[in-house]
Amino acid sequence: MRLPIWLTMGLPLTVVTAGILISACSSDKKIVQSTDDSGVAAGACAAAAGGFPEPSCSTDSVPPTCPNSMSCKIEAMCGNTSTCMPLADNAGKSVLDFRFRRLTVITPEALASGFIQNVVVDHGITLNAKQCGEYGDGAFNWLIRIDKTTGMVTTGGAPPSTDPFGKGYCFAKTTASGSGIVVGPVTAKVNLTGNTFSSDPVAKLNVPIFVNGDPNQLIILPLSNVSVSKVSFSADGNCIGGFNYPALDKDCADSRSDCSRWHTDGALGGYITLEEADNVPIPQLGNKTLCVMLTKSTPGPDNLHCKRNAANKIDFEGDYCSSTKSAGGCKDSYWLAATFAASAVKIDDGSLDPLCHGGISGDGGTDSGSGDAATD
Repeated sequence: MRLPIWLTMGLPLTVVTAGILISACSSDKKIVQSTDDSGVAAGACAAAAGGFPEPSCSTDSVPPTCPNSMSCKIEAMCGNTSTCMPLADNAGKSVLDFRFRRLTVITPEALASGFIQNVVVDHGITLNAKQCGEYGDGAFNWLIRIDKTTGMVTTGGAPPSTDPFGKGYCFAKTTASGSGIVVGPVTAKVNLTGNTFSSDPVAKLNVPIFVNGDPNQLIILPLSNVSVSKVSFSADGNCIGGFNYPALDKDCADSRSDCSRWHTDGALGGYITLEEADNVPIPQLGNKTLCVMLTKSTPGPDNLHCKRNAANKIDFEGDYCSSTKSAGGCKDSYWLAATFAASAVKIDDGSLDPLCHGGISGDGGTDSGSGDAATD
């Protein structure tokens, strides 16, 4: 799939090349929008605006073709390949800590395929651990903590870890320099039935992505009214979803685009307003904004932001309304829905990391707002 010309303007050649190569080697997801009340199409990875996809749905081809070579040699430190390669052990604990290992965006379409999914999301969530068959940069760390005793879930981003296997992670609690955007974990009530839960929505969650692991370059994913749905964890508390070892080739790399190395078992959803998105520059796109990416449009006169009309309002519509919290209507937002897999990880109090106790990090946009930051 060829990148639009505007995506390549201002980008380093290596980034452009990487985006083209990844896009060429990845099959675009065939997303069929559903129209029923639940927002979910049975048997398909789909979500209408305001709805959630089936947590364990697959975007692989049907049936997926895996090499099944089983010849990849992964070091013991990487975790159990027959489960989900957990980086810690939650067994017997009432508080279960996880890190996302896969986030598959289902909608909006602009984020669900191509550059953002491959170069920003996948590359960031994948660890920088070649010994484990992971060839990413570990710049996108989304944590989730389930407290079975209190019936609460805490979620938020984390800075890159120098030792994900030993030290683990901490919840980022930082303010982006220049913009004033406050990043912090949020907490919500969960409805827990056995090993499956859904959460109440939280008003605001700013999820940080530390570009190339650099604390001075942030992309903020500004989610509103966000919640998780039908998340299932394993009996030992170590896995949400699982690792698909046969998907790897002999060099432990992804063998083909139609055979994912992760099986998801959780869903999430929330909306992104176009105004907030227009205040989020994406360094990999020459600082063109998330609004330009979402609308798949040509930027305005500054070649960075979305075009605006005579009333200075963004000249595009989304599929969701922030004021009514429903599909259609004012159409000032896009609904984001995704599935995810996660594995056990250590989460500490962040006392040794300034980005986890209020340190200033790089600019992540030009808007502001703290959301419902947790104080734990």
